[in-house]
Amino acid sequence: MGTVLVGNGFYFIYIAAALVYIAALALIAKRLSRKAARALFLALLFFNFALHFLKQAFPPYINDFPGSLKSSGLQNLCAVSTVFFPFIYLFKKQNVLHDYAYFIGLCGGLGALFYPTEALGYSPVAFDTLRFYFTHINLLAVPLAAAVSGIYVPRLKMFWAVPLLFLAQQTVIFLYELFLVGVGAVQADVAKFLDAGFRNSSFTFGVRSDFAAVKFLFDPLVPAFFKTDAFNINGGKPFYFPVLWMIVPAFVYLIPVYVIISSPFWIISALKTRRSKSA
Repeated sequence: MGTVLVGNGFYFIYIAAALVYIAALALIAKRLSRKAARALFLALLFFNFALHFLKQAFPPYINDFPGSLKSSGLQNLCAVSTVFFPFIYLFKKQNVLHDYAYFIGLCGGLGALFYPTEALGYSPVAFDTLRFYFTHINLLAVPLAAAVSGIYVPRLKMFWAVPLLFLAQQTVIFLYELFLVGVGAVQADVAKFLDAGFRNSSFTFGVRSDFAAVKFLFDPLVPAFFKTDAFNINGGKPFYFPVLWMIVPAFVYLIPVYVIISSPFWIISALKTRRSKSA
């Protein structure tokens, strides 16, 4: 049958399926009452949450059990989103977490669609391929459908919170990795733990070598003391200080991205407000 590869037929079939799914979910949500639409979103997100742990009963995870349990944790941005999104959407009244969920859901979901890391090289109908796409598409589809249906619309005034919550999410990943090393689930000395090429899918520990081509976007914004082993915790070897290295880049890049991807909604809202005032 073949495998999923960037640019091949299966790759584009999944992108097309995602677009159809997202459009259908948004249309359904618009036709439902607010209560029913929220129930639908919660059902999808809690199913995502369940899959994050139930995947341990299927290959390839069951073949490495119990070592595979660490993959059902908080090891990257999408994993953290999968675990926390259902509880964010339990809040009926919109708060800043909904605004952030829209941002990180779109960024994480689109990133997974265009570079499906966990599906590459695998059968398009293997359990883990289907799980990967379904969970990541839901991270994108639910916040977008919630915005389109008017249930949780991203607000421009919350732009300031996006980099702060992103850094908080990265801190969760860092603490989880520290926990895994502490309990012996991951074997790593200090140098390996801080290595940007080791268990660093979300760039928590710096820019990975396979992304060296984009380092120029980040390095000029990282203060020297966040790339210097001033306390000799890594034997003097240069490294990115986990999470802290991205403070400035987060504010420089994430705020404009949030403004751009949320702009259709607050522009439409502003136009409606102006029309109602002039009527």
